[in-house]
Amino acid sequence: MNLTTDQIVAMAPDDASLKAARSLTSPAKWPLLGQSSDALWGECQGSGSKPYQVSVDLTSPGSKCTCPSRKFPCKHALGLLLIAAEKPASVHQSDPPPWVTDWLTSRRQKSEKKVAAASQNRETADPEAAAKRTAKRLARMKEGGEELARWLADQVRGGIADYPRKPSSFFTAIAARMVDAQTPGLGNEISRLESMIHTGDGWPRHVLGQLGRIYLLIEALRRFESLPVPLQADLRAELGWPLDREEVLATQPLVQDNWTVLGQTYAERDKLWERRTWLWGQTTRKMALLLEFAYGNRSFAITLAVGMRIKASLAYFPSVFPLRALLADEAIGASPLSEPFPAYPDFDSCLNAFADALSGNPWLRTLPVALDGVTPLLRDEFWLLRDLTGTELRLQQGDLEKWQLLAESSGRPVRVFGEFNGRELRVLSSWEQGSPAFVATS
Repeated sequence: MNLTTDQIVAMAPDDASLKAARSLTSPAKWPLLGQSSDALWGECQGSGSKPYQVSVDLTSPGSKCTCPSRKFPCKHALGLLLIAAEKPASVHQSDPPPWVTDWLTSRRQKSEKKVAAASQNRETADPEAAAKRTAKRLARMKEGGEELARWLADQVRGGIADYPRKPSSFFTAIAARMVDAQTPGLGNEISRLESMIHTGDGWPRHVLGQLGRIYLLIEALRRFESLPVPLQADLRAELGWPLDREEVLATQPLVQDNWTVLGQTYAERDKLWERRTWLWGQTTRKMALLLEFAYGNRSFAITLAVGMRIKASLAYFPSVFPLRALLADEAIGASPLSEPFPAYPDFDSCLNAFADALSGNPWLRTLPVALDGVTPLLRDEFWLLRDLTGTELRLQQGDLEKWQLLAESSGRPVRVFGEFNGRELRVLSSWEQGSPAFVATS
């Protein structure tokens, strides 16, 4: 796991942790520093009499520290990684001490038990019991859908001209009832509807489109039993009722590959952090999305950074257009990319791919795309990408990191990766000779 400074910085759960880690990058603060082929370790002197023992697994993204911090990785693990990346001569090769060996052994054993448990779940899954649970919740959800259908009919009769003058409670009340009906996804759609009212000129067009999207969800819910099974899974996910982890691991085939992290985003709402990590399989040539959540700090159990390559087995959620997946086992180190990941040559190809995906899953919001030979530019306060045919595509606005993207490209065509919503692209990284040159730090 050869990480760059930028990749380590991206792992920090918050700015305070990164600042504290920077203060620990002097080797003099570490009475012990060492590494082997599969581990990195150190002892960092804190305020107590005993130094903190820090271990980093180099074959599988993970770390451990004896400090009381609940952040992951903690400042000591980040500091140790920064020393190894920026001052490698201070970290000598040696045999790991017992406390490092014991931790590595424990991690391997937990990984083996995890794989065994998933295998057992596959053998003991009870489809009849699952069908009964599905039918019970589906009946409750359909009741909520019919209530929302009546609300939509009222909107059509009354019109939307006075939406900007509606109190927030007009929308939050019906959204709360959807949550009570076990369709939180419909509640989220109502919240999006309210937010579209305040988007400036053209808001009626956005609102009408959102009302149509909500109606499409209600109609699909009414016909749930007649839909193809993959489309049922997509509808469940949109309604806020995706399959749980155990069910996915028990019923879906595993896909093993060397996966490269192409992009990563973070979002926070009411102290709940969401991390979206996009992977590309070197052999299967498939994209995969790992969607994870953490409460409080931006701390996630698995350390992943753009450009990192891991070997792992994934289980995809069922879908017409499968993207979201779960790690089915412990990720371990993998070989570097032997060839660049594929990219679309122009925007027309990108639009066609989005249209094909949308024809299968009409609720798809974003598509992971890589584009080659595009040039970032700023015109009239709008950020754009221009492809080799001269066609231009708008980037999502309001992000200062686009200046860094422009600087990295030096005005030359580059290869970028991001999330495309059919209108705009959110650039997450740019690549040069198989390595990330720009990484968004959202």
